[in-house]
Amino acid sequence: MTSLVIFIPRTEASFALLRNLLPTIIRRFRKVALPLPREYCTAAIMDPNQALNILSKLGGSFVRLWGWFPKFFRDLIAGGVDAYFHCYDDMDRLRNAVNVGIEIARLVLRYRLGAATNINDWLIPFKKSALVNIDIKDIGRYDVVIVDDYSLMLSLLNDLGSIITLGPLVPTPIDLLALISIGRLSEDNLSRVVSYVTKYIGDYVIMSRDLTEAFSRLVSDSDYLSFVRFLGLLVVL
Repeated sequence: MTSLVIFIPRTEASFALLRNLLPTIIRRFRKVALPLPREYCTAAIMDPNQALNILSKLGGSFVRLWGWFPKFFRDLIAGGVDAYFHCYDDMDRLRNAVNVGIEIARLVLRYRLGAATNINDWLIPFKKSALVNIDIKDIGRYDVVIVDDYSLMLSLLNDLGSIITLGPLVPTPIDLLALISIGRLSEDNLSRVVSYVTKYIGDYVIMSRDLTEAFSRLVSDSDYLSFVRFLGLLVVL
């Protein structure tokens, strides 16, 4: 069983904390599973510039969050640190996730412009995207698993040793849509979730300087937090 799970919200501030904490984690636990595509981690060793090119294909936010990793990894190797990284994510899965985000943003724009949308349209991007599943048993073999995906965190709950969070453990409204699409939440909640998605994208993400500010505004929304707790989902502030 995994000794430690570290959850990080996808914000610049939380990833800066991870970068500072990771050397201590490595010295203590040695075997660490990271939410990075395998192709990126291979390139991080062989060709850091190519690694950044791979990451940039997923968008600028991925570069801001993980662009520091190639130099960090190579410095560890040069320093003779005895550690093993397992990069457990997949480029196809991440590309699909990015495409889902784009489709949701388009729906938000149509909604804000007053165009007619069917409530079930909000689930279509998830159903069209054949997401590659992450092997839970595989990553559970590692001493430390770092997770930046709320749905994956829920899947790991039964196999956790200890959990720490580098920031609030709160699902975004898009996470809620994903949970409805896979049957973890009832479609009875869809209409209200859609209203939070449009507010999150239209008022928080677009109007914020970065991911950190957008997420901070979300977790300061007491009405949204009450709704998430009403759904029975794990929240840690």
